[in-house]
Amino acid sequence: MILMDTTPLVGLCDSRDKLHRRSLRDLDKLGQSQLLLCAPVMTKACFLLEHPVQRARLARLIIELAIHAIEVDDEELWPSIFEWLEKYREHEPDWADGYLVALTGQDARFEVWTYDREFTTTWRRLDGSRVPLATKR
Repeated sequence: MILMDTTPLVGLCDSRDKLHRRSLRDLDKLGQSQLLLCAPVMTKACFLLEHPVQRARLARLIIELAIHAIEVDDEELWPSIFEWLEKYREHEPDWADGYLVALTGQDARFEVWTYDREFTTTWRRLDGSRVPLATKR
C-alpha cells in the first residue's frame, strides 16, 4: 500500500512541474499498487495547486487512479507526529511529512511515494528505522 506525498501528487497534476515526467514514469512502475492519500497531503496539494484547472485535474486523478483516503484515528498519531517534528525541527519538516512517517510506523505494509530528499538522507521513524519508500531515487 502506497502513501502518496505531495511532490508526486503535484507532479501528476501540473504539467509544468519539474517532477511531472518523473511522476508519470513512476506511476507506470507502480502498476496496480493501491494508492492512499491522507488529509494533510491533500491539504498541502490543494494549497500548491492553486488554479481551478489544476484542482480539477487532482479530482479526476483521484477518481481515475482509484486513490483511497486513508482512515486512521488522527488523535492516536498526533503524539508521535509532534515527537517526530521536534526530533527533526532543524530540518523544518511539515505536518504532512510527520504524518506519513507516523503512518509507516503504525503499519508495516505502508510505503511512501515521495521525492523529498530528506526521506532518504535524514528522516527516520521514531524507532530509528528507515521510512520505506515506494520508489527509489
